[in-house]
Amino acid sequence: MRKLTILVLTLAFAAVSALGQAPTLRIVQPDGPDLPAELFYGDIKVKPLRLRPGTNTPITINDADFFASQHYLDFFARFPDQGGFDYWTNQIASCMNTPGCNVLGRKVGVSAAFFIENEFQQTGYFVYKIFKATLNRQPTYAEFKPDRRVVSGGSTIAAGKAALAAAFVQRPEFGLKYQNDTTREAFVQAVITTVQQTSGVTLSSQPLLDAYTAGGRAAVVSAVADDPAFSQAEYNRAFVAMQYWGYLVRDYDQGGYNFWVGIVNNPSVATYRSMVCAFITSREYQERFGNTLFYTDRDCSNINQ
Repeated sequence: MRKLTILVLTLAFAAVSALGQAPTLRIVQPDGPDLPAELFYGDIKVKPLRLRPGTNTPITINDADFFASQHYLDFFARFPDQGGFDYWTNQIASCMNTPGCNVLGRKVGVSAAFFIENEFQQTGYFVYKIFKATLNRQPTYAEFKPDRRVVSGGSTIAAGKAALAAAFVQRPEFGLKYQNDTTREAFVQAVITTVQQTSGVTLSSQPLLDAYTAGGRAAVVSAVADDPAFSQAEYNRAFVAMQYWGYLVRDYDQGGYNFWVGIVNNPSVATYRSMVCAFITSREYQERFGNTLFYTDRDCSNINQ
């Protein structure tokens, strides 16, 4: 497990006068005890100054190792394994050391891979799909975060997916939607109808009836979420939603979401690389980790070439 240690924290004394008294220093762990904590000085979130161990050299989001490590946290909800960390770090670092290599282009490729990777498809994308398939809506960021932790990577993915599906069918919104579908046949048909409404995909009933017989409603939810046709139909929309949830750690604004869905649905205009580049060079993303801006959107002008 790879952890980059926070060594020094700088606090703004202006907070004292702004709040009228010395604020309380609070450590908050919004993602659980096994993931990085956040520091608050009163109600002000403090940006940490990360230093290389034994030096005064800051660690920034422009550094290959921190960039790779942060992607594990943002997309997989876990710290990186050593092998994966070394591989993705080297993908960027080797480019930095090669004259003429497009470092930003390499970062875009690495970044996009974290969505495309099977681990995310089996975890974060699974969370997205059970909401969309059964409730005919995407999760909010506040809903996505805790559910993603349930299915975080490693050898427990299958167990996590089963646990999430079992909990999901007990939630009030799900129970209310399917309260009248009390038989196996009625429930399966109701889910098929929801999937058709939300994605245009018509599922075959027999595999879902068999799933219900084997494991009840939760098994049907899992089977629908893993259906290849449904997964393909929702892929681009989930890709865009994850740009906001992963990079900006917030819900999307509808106008921006619609714009980027249009981009990824029309690769003749631009490719998904344009979208990923726009997010990782955005001020909002870079300022999550410090006050220095290493890129602007102008740096993405030739990213598809």
